[in-house]
Amino acid sequence: TMANSKKGTKQVTGVTPKARVAQKWGTKAGLVDAILGLLGDAPEGSRSALMQVSNTKLMSHHHNTERMQKQLGGKDGAINAILALRFPKTVPAGEREKLEGFTPWRLMDLHRQAQDAAKRAAKKK
Repeated sequence: TMANSKKGTKQVTGVTPKARVAQKWGTKAGLVDAILGLLGDAPEGSRSALMQVSNTKLMSHHHNTERMQKQLGGKDGAINAILALRFPKTVPAGEREKLEGFTPWRLMDLHRQAQDAAKRAAKKK
């Protein structure tokens, strides 16, 4: 017999993304509805676009959207927080419109970056 033989040992596989979606939201459509509910005013065609995304990405999107809601009060709150950190005096024209096209994950990342930059600037003074 070989020392590293797998014969006779039960192979353990993780829960698939589809199974995780089914456990928590019932169906992919249920997960998409949960994401759209968190976003509020989603652009036209968002539902059909999200239905084509993989379950793994949808779960990630839901997690980040939920985080954005809890920490910053939604997309508008995130945009306002980023603009306040990056442009304390006056916000350049078009900056808000640019941020409105970003995903929740990207907004959360930009907010973190802006916070870090503000901390670095405070340390320098």
